Amino acid sequence: MKRADYIALIESYGGNFSLSDFEIQGDISRMDVDFLRSFLAWRDWTGTKTLITSAWRDNNPKSHGRGLAIDCLLFTGWLTKQATPLQHWLLATTWPFQGVGLYFDWNFTHKLSGEKIPAIGLHVDGWSGKQINERPLRWLRIDGNYYYQSTKTGRFYCRQNKQTITLQEAIQEYDQRYEQITKARALPQQV
Repeated sequence: MKRADYIALIESYGGNFSLSDFEIQGDISRMDVDFLRSFLAWRDWTGTKTLITSAWRDNNPKSHGRGLAIDCLLFTGWLTKQATPLQHWLLATTWPFQGVGLYFDWNFTHKLSGEKIPAIGLHVDGWSGKQINERPLRWLRIDGNYYYQSTKTGRFYCRQNKQTITLQEAIQEYDQRYEQITKARALPQQV
């Protein structure tokens, strides 16, 4: 495909992005066209403001390196108010993505204040994996640890710390941390 074809593809699904949105680590031509089309259709369907933070990546043997993954932030108010963790999860798991992950340990820079704000990062991919039992894959990342969802129990298990957590527990912990950070910001500074 030529660059004009990619522009036409983006425009045909609502024109919510520019080529540069996908070219953070490399040329848009490295993206799998069918996955890109699915992502654009998903964005158009959700109507949710989306900031792409990562797409194709060099030296990545999995979904990003195959042009089959995008990391992003979802906003209800552009660059000022994020969608909730549950909204992220429901929007991504309702669509037929092969992989969905939530990063509970991200930050974004508030558009108006310039402040670093805790954020929920969303990973979506169309990679089918190397083995039959790898996909669909659902995961959470909390404080740098990955928790993978069991298809039997629905709980998320971390190989590193041997802990399990549910999505609801992860959301509650995130909400508590966010609330503590917000309160700390509101306290008057001591001189």
